[in-house]
Amino acid sequence: MARAWDVNGLAPNAGFRDAAGRIVLTRWREMLSYRDGTLVGDDIEELHAMRVSSRRLRAAMDAFADVFPAASFRRYLREVKRITDTLGDARDLDVAIEHLTILLPEVDGVDRPGIEGLIDRYEQQRRAEDARIRALVDRLEQERFADRFEAWVHKHTGIDVATLAPAPPAGA
Repeated sequence: MARAWDVNGLAPNAGFRDAAGRIVLTRWREMLSYRDGTLVGDDIEELHAMRVSSRRLRAAMDAFADVFPAASFRRYLREVKRITDTLGDARDLDVAIEHLTILLPEVDGVDRPGIEGLIDRYEQQRRAEDARIRALVDRLEQERFADRFEAWVHKHTGIDVATLAPAPPAGA
């Protein structure tokens, strides 16, 4: 699993709004850093890391909910949850396929066709999940969700993502 990004400029005496902006924007950019690898689909760990990062983002948003207006907060959190759920459906299939593939050499001849059929069915479902992920990402890009989300966080916390400059841990 990918290590969580350090939060630049987070100080022990930081105000609640300042901490909210720094943490939420860092978790947001951390999640986005796995988008391209997830869309390529060559490495299931990219999707896993993106999903874990989305869950970190959700937790940060929940922790700092009081910083944001309730109505707009609910809209943004709902979209982040949609991202997490979509990634989760694909991740569940990845895990099932991986476990069944590992199990396959140990399966007796009579049971083998059933396991192979299940793997095939899960792989078909997984391809459908790829299409759902792509459609979600395309919609978010068309709606300029990232720009709106970052501007919304900046408006309510004073933290600008360009100044914050979130980045992966050294050596990651």
